[in-house]
Amino acid sequence: MTKLLWGCAALLTLFVTVESLSCYKCDVEIFSSCLKKAQVNCTGTQNTCYTAVANFSADFLTIYDRGCIAESECKNQTGSVLNVNYTITRRCCNTNLCNAASPLQLPLTAALCAALVAFWSQWIL
Repeated sequence: MTKLLWGCAALLTLFVTVESLSCYKCDVEIFSSCLKKAQVNCTGTQNTCYTAVANFSADFLTIYDRGCIAESECKNQTGSVLNVNYTITRRCCNTNLCNAASPLQLPLTAALCAALVAFWSQWIL
């Protein structure tokens, strides 16, 4: 009887693990290109994947973020910090790994190479 209970518990744990949502989390993202992307499983009330872009009224670098979030927190936000206004735009989705970067974006290395070629060609002409 004990073996049957442990077997049922193991099977139930397997189903719970399979049902969790997987999202991409990006720790370092510059110019909308993720430098260190990891796949994470959402836990607790975090039942939605998101991609966020924070824009500032001053000429700061735009900040990008992605990961798991509670569906109730998935909304755009505006505010002010030290007299600098900001807007956070979030895009949320509910399928596994749905917050990946758009395939139309150039990787950072390709964009840097194109910029170097354009700069170098100005010196030759």
